[in-house]
Amino acid sequence: MFAQEALTLAEASLQSGRVVSKRVSLEGEAARLLAEPFYPPDELVILGGGHVSQALVPVAVMLGYRVTVVDDRPAFAAPKRFPGAAKVICNDFVRAIEELHLQPSCAVAIITRGHRHDLRCLEALVGKRLGYLGMLGSRRRVQLIKDHLRASGVFEEDIEQVQMPIGLPIGAQTPEEIAVSIAAQLIQARRGGRGGAGITVQDLELLRTLVESARRGTSAVLATVVEARGSTPRKAGAKLLVFRDGQMRGTIGGGCIEAEARREALLLLDGGAAGLFSFSLDNDAAAEEGMACGGTMEVLLEPVTAV
Repeated sequence: MFAQEALTLAEASLQSGRVVSKRVSLEGEAARLLAEPFYPPDELVILGGGHVSQALVPVAVMLGYRVTVVDDRPAFAAPKRFPGAAKVICNDFVRAIEELHLQPSCAVAIITRGHRHDLRCLEALVGKRLGYLGMLGSRRRVQLIKDHLRASGVFEEDIEQVQMPIGLPIGAQTPEEIAVSIAAQLIQARRGGRGGAGITVQDLELLRTLVESARRGTSAVLATVVEARGSTPRKAGAKLLVFRDGQMRGTIGGGCIEAEARREALLLLDGGAAGLFSFSLDNDAAAEEGMACGGTMEVLLEPVTAV
C-alpha cells in the first residue's frame, strides 16, 4: 500500500514538474511523503556562431540550458566567444547534427549565416522529435525554404512544427533583442510541454558538490524548499547546501529566510534533528526584500551522509 502511494506521488511529481507531498500513515505513525522530479538538464543546440548566437548563449545559460554551439568556421567556433557554453564545436553542420544524437527533449535554434546552410540544417532536422526547433530568417527567406521543403515531399505538419521566423513577435531588431525573443519562445515551448524545466546547470553543479562532499566525509546539510505559500523569494525545489564552516552553495532566496535556514542547518550539524522547518516572512520583512507581502516556506533539512 505504501509503495503504491509512493509510486502515485512520484508520477504526479513528474507530470507537474513540482515537488509534491502527502501525509500518510506509516506503521501507525503519521508521516509525510515527498516526491521531487529530476529531469536531465535542458539542452539547447545553436547552429551558427554569429552575433545573435553570442547574445543568446548567456540568456539560455541563465535559464538553465546546457548549451552547445556549432559553426563550420574555426574563427566563429572559438570557445572564448561563448564562455557560458558547455560545448563549442567546429564541424560541418549536418555532420555535427548526426554526431550529436539529439534527444526528443532537445531544443535546436538554427541561426546560420545564410540560406544554404539554413536549408541543409532544416533538411537534417525537420520531422525529428525535438522539444523545439526554430530558424532565424526574413519572411522571404522563410517562405522560400517552406516552398522548397514542400517540393521535397516534407509533410506540411512537420514544416509547421518549425518556428520560423524564430522567436516571439516582439519587434526585435538588434542581436540582443532577437536573443530575448528566442529565449521567450524557448520558455513558452518548455512550459507548454511537460510543465516543468529540467534540472538547471546550477542545481546540477550543487548536487555534484553534495555527492563529492559526502564522499570526502565533509559535514554538510542540504536544505530543500518543499512548499512555498504567499510571496516568497524561491519556490518548491530550490536548494541550499550548508557546510560546517558556514559556507553555502546554492540558494533558497537569500535574505532573512535563508539566514534562518543556515542557522538551523548549523544547529543540525551540532547534533540537532533533521526534519521539516517552517520559515515565515512577515509583511515588513518582505517589503525590505522587495516583495509585495509576506509568505511561508517549508524547508526540509537533512544531513549529507557518506556514500
